[in-house]
Amino acid sequence: MRAAKICCILKYKNGVNTHEEKNGFGYNKNLCNFVCIRCTFFYHTEFYRVPVTDKNMIIQVALKWLFTICVPLFIMLTGYLQNEKKPEIKYFKKLIPILGIYVFYSVLSIIMRITYLNEEKSLLSWIKAILVFDADKYAWYINMYIGLFLLTPFLNMIHEGLNSAKDYRIFLFILIFLTGFPAFFNSLASRTLIFKALVFTDWWTMIYPITYYFIGAYIKKYPVKISRKVATLSLVLIIALETWLTVFYSRNSTFVNVIGDYGSILIVVETVLFFLIFYDIEIESERMKKILSTVSVLSLDLYLCSYISDKLVYVFLMKNIFKSQQQIIFYFVFAVSASFTIAFVIAFVRYKAVRLKPVKNFKIL
Repeated sequence: MRAAKICCILKYKNGVNTHEEKNGFGYNKNLCNFVCIRCTFFYHTEFYRVPVTDKNMIIQVALKWLFTICVPLFIMLTGYLQNEKKPEIKYFKKLIPILGIYVFYSVLSIIMRITYLNEEKSLLSWIKAILVFDADKYAWYINMYIGLFLLTPFLNMIHEGLNSAKDYRIFLFILIFLTGFPAFFNSLASRTLIFKALVFTDWWTMIYPITYYFIGAYIKKYPVKISRKVATLSLVLIIALETWLTVFYSRNSTFVNVIGDYGSILIVVETVLFFLIFYDIEIESERMKKILSTVSVLSLDLYLCSYISDKLVYVFLMKNIFKSQQQIIFYFVFAVSASFTIAFVIAFVRYKAVRLKPVKNFKIL
């Protein structure tokens, strides 16, 4: 379930400046918003319960791996944009509006689950659901991000202390070795005897958010330049490898994940390549900047509200249109567009009603 709950980080609190927007960060963040809603398509349909037996399903597997990068991508963006934060009261106070928005959409999700999904629970059960980040089923990320938010100023002390690119690269390699290698090779080892010798200790795999954070911070401190053509070709090859491995190990059965979760070395490489392709794109159109800034400001709202919009769209889709997984993929664009539109309208109304304006440099549409 977590693999499908791809989400959007709250970036408006960071105060993204015009230079960052010009260099494509607004574009990159909104691609994440776009991608995260698309990944939930596979969770809400029969993708994980249908054998991978034809070209249609192989294409869906490739799309699934492409869309898996958005959680890592947002954490990388966090490392890039927040690496100068200090352990100050004014910084920690910024957690309050995040929690307020979370509670708002949790209550809205509960109302939807009672009225639309016909769920019956006691008041205490619903309160508990809010406290354990289960009222809004996409809120697991907020649970993780609170910890990352609190640690960020202290992670930045490590970032500042790494004064040479060589030392920083050694540090990143150790993090990837502890998180990325086990996530991938242990998955393979569980399926194939030949990889048994490549089993790594998996004790540290759950600190993968810190790995992505420092990758983003490294790119900010030591900018990485790569040809977009080379990066794009490499990205396609990585996705092709992930797809081939999945199809090979599924062997006409249902989806078998041999790639690993977000921390997998293949997902790390895929995420970095995607980031490098888009992070320094210059956006000249003022209209496009305005649109991107609006969606960027509403990132957290869009993510949390997408649980509600996804339920509204996919329950209808599966009851009235679905015939097969091979058929429903042709409604992919319709489903994700409808979900995004519903989430955007609700998020925009919430923003206008409450008038929270943490961003000084952006104007809401």
